[in-house]
Amino acid sequence: MKGVFKFMVLILGILLANLITIWIDKYMMSYKVKFPPYIFTWIGMAVIILIYYPLFTHIDKWSTKAGEKFVKAGKKLVGPKIGAVLAFTAALLLLYYFYGKEWFRSNVFSTFIKSISNLF
Repeated sequence: MKGVFKFMVLILGILLANLITIWIDKYMMSYKVKFPPYIFTWIGMAVIILIYYPLFTHIDKWSTKAGEKFVKAGKKLVGPKIGAVLAFTAALLLLYYFYGKEWFRSNVFSTFIKSISNLF
């Protein structure tokens, strides 16, 4: 079970780290209309280095710790095996919701649930 737990934490860490970088990119790109392209490109490259260097050196540790805490909380709440799986599933569904909002500007979670309920 320890290997499965590590795998679940790794999955949550990867997805969370990627989502955070998407949000930072989106925020930064919202300023591109305020500068000429040749100036914004230099500013953008400098900001990327200033933000992403420390972020990438620490984000794996931070997201892994957050994933571990979340899965451990589930283990304490419901039990070691079921709690870890339920916490992982809840976190995965939450990330699924945020990715859908980011990529499609809609609630893909509710659409997914409706499509499943239509099968029955």
